[in-house]
Amino acid sequence: MNPTRAEIDFAKLAFNVEQVRRHIHGEFPKKKIKICGVVKANAYGHGLEEISKKLVELGIDFLGVANYDEAIRLRKLIPNTPILVFGTLIHSKLEPAKYVSILHKHDLTATVASLDTAKFLDIYSRRFKKRFKIHIEVDTGMRRIGLDFKRAYRTIQQIAVLKNLELEGIFTHFASSEEKNKSFSKLQLKRFNKLLAELKKAGIEFPLVHSANSGAVLDLRESYFNMVRPGLLLYGYYPGNSVKNKISLKPIMNLKSKVTFIKKIDKGESVSYNQKYFASKPEFIGSVPIGYGDGYQRKLTNKARVSINKKLYKQVGAVTMDWIMVELGKRYKINIGDDVMLMGDDNGNELGADKIAQMCGTITYEILCAVADRVERVYLNG
Repeated sequence: MNPTRAEIDFAKLAFNVEQVRRHIHGEFPKKKIKICGVVKANAYGHGLEEISKKLVELGIDFLGVANYDEAIRLRKLIPNTPILVFGTLIHSKLEPAKYVSILHKHDLTATVASLDTAKFLDIYSRRFKKRFKIHIEVDTGMRRIGLDFKRAYRTIQQIAVLKNLELEGIFTHFASSEEKNKSFSKLQLKRFNKLLAELKKAGIEFPLVHSANSGAVLDLRESYFNMVRPGLLLYGYYPGNSVKNKISLKPIMNLKSKVTFIKKIDKGESVSYNQKYFASKPEFIGSVPIGYGDGYQRKLTNKARVSINKKLYKQVGAVTMDWIMVELGKRYKINIGDDVMLMGDDNGNELGADKIAQMCGTITYEILCAVADRVERVYLNG
């Protein structure tokens, strides 16, 4: 049995959800603001199905996924909660009616980022005599997908007359809301608000309007509208250093393994591939069965620390596909089978995904999402 596992604490997830809820309603105590829990990319590495079910138990209003495969997997477990698919709809040229019928069957909410997609859904929805719920995405500066804000007014007018679509929502996505300088986010918001005002004058309004991702939830209250889309916050991390301390958070994942082998090496001997570490004295080395095949980045070579029995130890030698090695010193009080904390919260030791991301020169999101499927997820306090 592989001792490497990711322990996911539902009590901490509940804490984070409540912190987000209190924050947004503290800003607007008399306004009902829905929460769309973003669970794309396997719930940021935490487990799509299990996290989503728990979020629904905790009263989350919507679930947000990246693509239709994720959405269909969820719908089989969660029959009633609205599921918004952020990704674009690929127009099936082989069996378009069958394709749309599957989406209808699972009662999914589509993101419409082009007039072609709207027309496609309208044409094939007519056959099922059921209107398709859509949220229109407006590109106000992200330059990824969405209707260009400069031409969105005219396009939305064309979409609004399609009889087989239900215009449930409209949204935009911020490019840099986690940064201290909010000038670009405020420019995006200004563009979005201008469009909403123009549409309202034309008699086009949407039941749901949303733009606030995690950074904006923390630090841009004017972007809340009547739904927000927290992602990273739910998992216990801040999207950037400039928005820390707005609310309390608890990382919900502890990535762990065990010491499974201990050997003594002499001064001058090397450890692991390509001789990236040489012992400066006789010492003991512990081997731990986790590596880049599990999502533990090779960039952590000779940089990382791990926690064993509440004490930090250096990772030494190249991170391999399935193993890392740890310097235990000339004497050690560690036994085969002792737990090793590789990422998470351990008695104040700084092993969070955000710290690991800094070592790797990347972002917290990537570190969490990289935890491989072969790592067992163990859910606690459910």
